[in-house]
Amino acid sequence: MEQNTRHAARPLTLGRNGRTPRTLRNRLASAPMERNYGTTDGRITEQYIDYLVTRARAGLGLVTTEATFVRADGKGRTHQLGLHNDTVIPGLRKLTVGLHAEGALAAVEINHGGRTAQSALSGFKNIAPSPVPCEVAGGEVPRELTIAECLEVVEAYAQAARRAVAAGFDVINIHGAHGYLIHQFMSPVSNHRTDQFAAPEHFMNLVIDAVRAAVPDTIVGMRVSVVEGPEEGLSAEQQLAVIAKAHLEHLDFLDISAGSYEAGEWIVQSGEWKPGILADYAKAYRQFGLPLGLAGRLNSPDIIEEVLRGGTCDFVSLARAIHADPAFVGGVLHGERYRPCIACNVCIDNLGLGQVTCTVNPAVGRSRIPVPTPAVRDGARVVVVGAGPAGLTAARELAEAGAKVTVLDDGARPGGQFALAERMKSTPDFHRFAQWSAEENARLGVDVRVGTHVDTTDIAGLVRETAADAVVLATGGLRPAAGFLGEDSANVQDVREWLAGHPEVLDGNMPNSAAVPDAVTLWGADSVAMSVADTLADRGAAVLLVGPQETIAPESGRRAKILAVPRLEAYPRVRIRLGSTVEEYDGARVRISGPGLPHAGEWLDAPGPLLVSRSVVPLNGSVPAPVRDAELSQAAGVPVTLAGTVVDQTPAIASNAVKSGYDAAQRVAALLAPGATDSTELTLNGAQS
Repeated sequence: MEQNTRHAARPLTLGRNGRTPRTLRNRLASAPMERNYGTTDGRITEQYIDYLVTRARAGLGLVTTEATFVRADGKGRTHQLGLHNDTVIPGLRKLTVGLHAEGALAAVEINHGGRTAQSALSGFKNIAPSPVPCEVAGGEVPRELTIAECLEVVEAYAQAARRAVAAGFDVINIHGAHGYLIHQFMSPVSNHRTDQFAAPEHFMNLVIDAVRAAVPDTIVGMRVSVVEGPEEGLSAEQQLAVIAKAHLEHLDFLDISAGSYEAGEWIVQSGEWKPGILADYAKAYRQFGLPLGLAGRLNSPDIIEEVLRGGTCDFVSLARAIHADPAFVGGVLHGERYRPCIACNVCIDNLGLGQVTCTVNPAVGRSRIPVPTPAVRDGARVVVVGAGPAGLTAARELAEAGAKVTVLDDGARPGGQFALAERMKSTPDFHRFAQWSAEENARLGVDVRVGTHVDTTDIAGLVRETAADAVVLATGGLRPAAGFLGEDSANVQDVREWLAGHPEVLDGNMPNSAAVPDAVTLWGADSVAMSVADTLADRGAAVLLVGPQETIAPESGRRAKILAVPRLEAYPRVRIRLGSTVEEYDGARVRISGPGLPHAGEWLDAPGPLLVSRSVVPLNGSVPAPVRDAELSQAAGVPVTLAGTVVDQTPAIASNAVKSGYDAAQRVAALLAPGATDSTELTLNGAQS
């Protein structure tokens, strides 16, 4: 497809009713994705400016900040951006100048958290249309706004809009979605009033009118949840009826999204859901005659071209895809290569923990502006042991830096646990990382040798055999230590090794086939066990899930398991026993102990193989990584560094493995850079950094 035939590349002009029009150079906008990259008092940082300007440089037509609070009591995140006072204007102006220099228009989304804001975070009592708590956000009962206070909040939106224009923003997007304050006035879940604000459109229209009066010549739109999600919330038809009563003459576009805090799966969708999931809902909004933006699983150039070419929307709002790689813009516009989002939702789940990172892009959200991996000296050779996510990441970074890289793995194919995860019901998009990695290996000339066992106790021998100038050990998590009861039984296996040895079980084209065991028992309730249990139960197996964890997959965030856990709890052939320890296994039953059980424990039927998660048994060799690096480097005579989750004992999830591989590559590249001192002291210090 030639560039000039792509609908995504066509300019789009916004502005109506006599307002000065503004033209986007293409139909691609960044969505108002929250990231926690600001300061605790709502100001923007150099890191955040660099992040957004980088995406403008990639070619976006419109770059939007995150949901930006209009008043201090509406703040919902520790490091959320604000437009609540004039002190934020200089920093935001620096942002807009940078965006304009790259050819993009600058947009800001203005918002108030209402009942989702919590006083422990904002320092102010939260407020709402009615005293209905948001349990998902923390459960604090909000104070009901008086009529006078409602009008004060409306004025706060207007003042924020004025500050936005003073800061140089071209576009203002009013957040009327996702269960925040404007949406709370719309919804029967949160609005139980009997005065004029009982009408779901009343507060929304006051805000629209006030913002338009404050910035009469600025492009203004509104974000809408086309479906709220909870059964007692607004249906698609009811939400459409509310928007039909909006003062649309004051708006220049509508931005289509979905969901609320009680239905977070609609805000940031799972990889299980089809691309362009909101397209059918959006079509009904064409009746209003406004340009439409669309969000929701727009994760490939093909689906974006489909919704634009078909007239479903006029522009697309991109979040995870350009968070994973700003080069996605070039992929959409020109067919260029990009690193794909895998819809793991680590990004959204990190919002409550700190900066928003990314599983496949280890450079973002780590409290700094990304530093490129340094180039290595000509002819530098690096051997990477392990072709899982950590090893593949390290190999790519080092090859990009100019090293000649060989990857050795004893598996049947590259990918490690990604190769297993991509076959799970809840993580179908994981295959995109493995495919992209294979293509990158070919592009960069990385020599990947599978079915090759490496004796990691003889790194010096590996160095002699390969003439390596450095070695990265990325063999993943360490194996369970000896001592687990029944480990010599053929019926007891590590869950990962069992999956690797039974690929036919996870063949998505063979549900309920003879390859699927009738029953399995899983000891451990981490994210791997959750995914395996969910997938096998979906394909007809009976599952007993026993784990010492108090909740399923505690190392994973809420969105990563928002569909899988309810399914597990509903499957009729699934039994779940949390807070319990397996004490004994006789081949057909397990004896468990735990709070509330008799002193002698309880015997449970445990049919099928007993699959053991690494989260419940001690690991061999789990010594601090810096010591291991130093010892191995000393023995090998070249820099040796560990990659994988064992390095810092973080939870064994793909995101941590990829970050660890990236960091290992940067350490090795620094040691192999031209002119780097080749002393033992530097080698060891570098390996430990």
